Amino acid sequence: MTVTERPANYGTSMIDLGRFQIDLEMRTLHQSGTLVPVGSRAFDILAVLVSAAGRLVTKDELLDSVWPKTVVEENNIQVHLSALRKILGEDRDLIVTIPGRGYQLRQRPVESRAPAVESRAFRRSLPLRETRLTGRDAAVRQISTLLQTTQVLTLTGAGGIGKTSLAIEVARQASNDFSRAVYFVELATATTEDAVLCEVAEACGLSTLDAVVDIAQLAAAVSGKRLLLVLDNAEHVIDAVARIVDALVAASEILRVMVTSREPLRLMQETVYRVEPLDVPPSHSTHAEIVQFSAVKLFLLRVNSIQRYAYAGCEEIHLIGEICRRLDGLPLAIELAAARVAGLGVEGVHRFLHDRFSLLTGGYRTALPRHQTLRATFDWSFFILNPCHQLLFRRLAVFSGGFTFDAMCAVVCDKKYAVADAIGGIGDLVAKSLVNIELEGPVSRYRLSDSARAYALEKLHAEGEQKLIAARHARYVSHCLRPCLADSVAEQLDREIDFRQSLDDARSAFDWAFSQHGDTRIGVELTAGLTEALFDAGLIHECCTRAEQAIDALEELPPASVDSDTEMRVRATLASALIYAQGPVSKSEQLWTEVLALAGDTGDQVRHAQALWGLWNTLLSSGNVYGSMNYARRFQRFASHRGTAWQIVLGDQLVAISQHCLGEHEQAKLVLANAMKRFDQLENDPQRDGRFAVDPMAMCNGTLVRIAWLQGDTEASLALVDVLINQVRSETLEPSLTHVLGAGAIPLALISGDLERATRYIDIMRSQAAQNGFGIWLDYCACLGACRDILDGQGVTATALLEEKLDALLSRGFRRLVTPIIVTCAEALIAQGRLAEASRRLSDVHNFCLKNGELFFLPEVWRGRGALAQAEARGLAPDSNAALNKLAIAFSCFQESIELSRTQGAKMWELRASMALCSVSILVTR
Repeated sequence: MTVTERPANYGTSMIDLGRFQIDLEMRTLHQSGTLVPVGSRAFDILAVLVSAAGRLVTKDELLDSVWPKTVVEENNIQVHLSALRKILGEDRDLIVTIPGRGYQLRQRPVESRAPAVESRAFRRSLPLRETRLTGRDAAVRQISTLLQTTQVLTLTGAGGIGKTSLAIEVARQASNDFSRAVYFVELATATTEDAVLCEVAEACGLSTLDAVVDIAQLAAAVSGKRLLLVLDNAEHVIDAVARIVDALVAASEILRVMVTSREPLRLMQETVYRVEPLDVPPSHSTHAEIVQFSAVKLFLLRVNSIQRYAYAGCEEIHLIGEICRRLDGLPLAIELAAARVAGLGVEGVHRFLHDRFSLLTGGYRTALPRHQTLRATFDWSFFILNPCHQLLFRRLAVFSGGFTFDAMCAVVCDKKYAVADAIGGIGDLVAKSLVNIELEGPVSRYRLSDSARAYALEKLHAEGEQKLIAARHARYVSHCLRPCLADSVAEQLDREIDFRQSLDDARSAFDWAFSQHGDTRIGVELTAGLTEALFDAGLIHECCTRAEQAIDALEELPPASVDSDTEMRVRATLASALIYAQGPVSKSEQLWTEVLALAGDTGDQVRHAQALWGLWNTLLSSGNVYGSMNYARRFQRFASHRGTAWQIVLGDQLVAISQHCLGEHEQAKLVLANAMKRFDQLENDPQRDGRFAVDPMAMCNGTLVRIAWLQGDTEASLALVDVLINQVRSETLEPSLTHVLGAGAIPLALISGDLERATRYIDIMRSQAAQNGFGIWLDYCACLGACRDILDGQGVTATALLEEKLDALLSRGFRRLVTPIIVTCAEALIAQGRLAEASRRLSDVHNFCLKNGELFFLPEVWRGRGALAQAEARGLAPDSNAALNKLAIAFSCFQESIELSRTQGAKMWELRASMALCSVSILVTR
């Protein structure tokens, strides 16, 4: 078969076929200018064979191309082929049958030995597109523009990203827009430089009687011709292609060469265009937004090409968006996934994505073998790597997200694989589009796509290296978390991205360590840093879950399997988190006790101080003020003998706060005011210890504000609340802000009747508690909200919620600041006539306060008991002895409240009790 330039009256797509000429565009067959009748199906078969340009065409390919979406018998091909051969007459042997394989057109050599190249025709027709090009309009325009100014344009990108489809579309437009002859060369089967030369020469119409065509002949043949040469799939013969292209463009300034490859040619004349994945919708996208993204459009288009498909609604569209995200916007993977919808449905495809290489098969029969399954695409890329680069690629599978060069070396390098190998290896993987590179300022970060990582994991497992590399990764991540936690605020902000990535890496390593094939000991070591990071990041629920899993595993390990510091860190973090998350508070006390014992055994002074503070804070949270004072004194003694100047001040503060809860407000006020001044002086002290959940300054200020209100300076205390909130530092925002709001700002606003201010603070606290997973404090906030609603006249509904949340708190052992809420609940029950329930709650809280030393709120409990007795009197006959006895009890309760208030110097408690006493006195004197 030969190609010659046709006269002007012939179409530009006229191709010589022996004694015949075939026009693919006009769908006509001529012999010596005379139209030869040919049936439609027979012409379709002839067009497919001609377009294949000598390539073998299988029976299935002919059936799919000529009878698409139609089931026909195979003998239909024979019928129409017989008709074609009859038409071709003496040229009938141009159509060759390859038994058991298919058909092809025989290639006949040109008679002349002189090289020749013919233009303005497709020597090898551009392949037909299987589907409409989707989401690539901008890329086509950009590439077409680049072709006008550059001699060599290489489209690079990962396998299956659509480089060939883009090249075909651009070439098709180039042939129309610039009157260039376009020669398309498929290099997939070429494995040597000679083979590449032969493919290019044949595509350009160059033929000699010699078996080999050299570069000089080819360069001379194309010189001065307006050609666009498209070299498709060049990565496996990249060196040969680079040499050939360099010679061709040197010989002809008007020649244009477009190459598709997974890596650049690295020529001076080359412009590289990186083909990006299709756009995928972010996880938070709406239904209407999802369907606008090019990856989703391609998915839906491919599904509709197989079956008429109407998606059910928002849920299914969101699943499609998730599928496209997890497939990284890779067109081949998306098309393969869409093809599976007919059998599995969208939900089934989504569910089986974890085994994507088994799922994503069944590509077009006419596609290259490596484009018929996702695994084959990666096999092609992997097998052209040298052994060292294969090693690097599979070991990178342990990184679930981005990673730096340092991280890569720490995990991948060893005695057999040096840093120098990694330098060359990572560059090669990036060049071959197996690893993506992202620049964040001067820092390079690398990342594997989800599909590349899944493939690399398979190779890592097959090589038997998974446990070794995963263990290295876990140790590296554990090491990295500590600097992140110790950074200053500015440094933390600078390293925020690194910290988030370290957190993701640590999660991945944690999951491996506690899996069936992991290493529990390494997992416990990693948990120490991970849970501290989670706590500081406000991810309290996750912190508790992972810490509990590690501690359960620790109990199963032999003694001394991990070092004492690691064990103390894990137990201390869980103990700190429990009193904010779900409790129970008693579990937190147990953990702190274990940390204290370990610190004593090892002589770890830092952990000793942390455990004493933790026990003080935990017992205070459980309402055990006597117990908290015990640990406050112990901390004070520890600090005076072995502590730092900052710890000495902290010890005084702990004692003062416990004194305040015992009702010794004036003494506490003096010590706390002094402590505030000393804290200010030690603000920049390098020995300042930041291992405490709540900022000690916040606790100190919050207590002083509450004391000011109790002592009658209400305006000053409320004014100080906003100042106190502003003083919460961003680096210790939580749980400090939630504590300040819940322990001081909201209760004071409520008791002062400032419902607007209370509402504002409650909204902030609820949001913060929910965002950070503070389950206990979220229930506590709900109690405060219910108290506000009761004050706002919504008694019945608000009381039901208040009872529910109160009981939830009490069941977890959380009693901090709960007593006045119990009193409010009792008063609401009294107002609804539920006196027995109110009596039970008041009796329980009264006994609890006396037993545990929560004397601060005892005046309010006595006032509540007086209100109960007064209500009971109203239910009896007026002036009866029983009614008078109840009023006498009420009078006595109010008096007890007043006397306790005076003893404590709590003028506001005294005022509230005195007003209640007046109401009883009026009744008694009537």
